[in-house]
Amino acid sequence: MRTISLSLLTILCLALTGFAQTTTFSEGPIDGNDNAFFITGPNNPNFVGYVQDISNGFVAQASSSRGTAIDLEFGEWIANGFTPSSIGYELGTAAFGTDVSVGTVALDSRNSHFLFTNADGYDVYDVTTRFFLPTPMTAGNEYWLSLSNASDAENSGTEAWDIPNGGLGGPATCNFRQSGTNFGDCGLGGESFTLSTPQPITPEPSSILLFGSGILGLAGILRRKLKA
Repeated sequence: MRTISLSLLTILCLALTGFAQTTTFSEGPIDGNDNAFFITGPNNPNFVGYVQDISNGFVAQASSSRGTAIDLEFGEWIANGFTPSSIGYELGTAAFGTDVSVGTVALDSRNSHFLFTNADGYDVYDVTTRFFLPTPMTAGNEYWLSLSNASDAENSGTEAWDIPNGGLGGPATCNFRQSGTNFGDCGLGGESFTLSTPQPITPEPSSILLFGSGILGLAGILRRKLKA
């Protein structure tokens, strides 16, 4: 009976654990129709010869601690028929800075979802990925998210970062970098992206009591069956 009780307790704990999202910053929903900036860096120059990365400055709306998971969602354009395969990211306290976090993430059908093909012949994807912060972030401070070296299996070099709000950009500050040099303002607002932190949900006491009474009833049934 002790083994059964411990198993039921484990189930109870797992069932009562959930996660919500605390938004660190949101630049706006994916537009996908009007404009985008190439994010094919030195490793993957795009088909018109640009070697370009984009960095967006923003003010954090929520704090995070060291080791916190951060969920990044952004809109990516890619020429029709290709699928995203990887993306490089940088997060820091200055444009193209890496003092908060830096890395490369693999993309596939689990974290990059096709939305539609736009009038320019690009497939638009909703990309969601998670990374962790070696350095904490503080609400009210300015940070910069950069994306670069976007690639696909065929190395087409056609990947671009969607600009929201009818192609006019959001409130973030946008800088572009070519061949390693930051040329400053992109001329539009920021690209479509959202940074959020998963937060555990604390269940209401009434929910705990209701679920707990059900578990105790199940334990009684199992106990009677074992004695039979």
